[in-house]
Amino acid sequence: MGRRAIVVFWGAVAAAVFFLGSAWATAGRLGPGPHALANDMVMAVSVMGLGATTLVAGRIVFVVGRAQRQARARPSDHPLGPSGEEA
Repeated sequence: MGRRAIVVFWGAVAAAVFFLGSAWATAGRLGPGPHALANDMVMAVSVMGLGATTLVAGRIVFVVGRAQRQARARPSDHPLGPSGEEA
């Protein structure tokens, strides 16, 4: 996995944890009150953000796994050959 994919993956995971914490904290404050609409909006944004960041992290894992499987399936495509020595 390349550096960029690692950074994006862990960034998405960190953002997902942040959104999960926001949703968890907001869930205790839902209900009637002076800030009910604001709490509902925070909860909606938190849940949407959690879903989006989870999908991003999952997509990275899927694509990297597929690329690694394809690389193992075709070792002769490597410019140095299957043994790692120049052909």
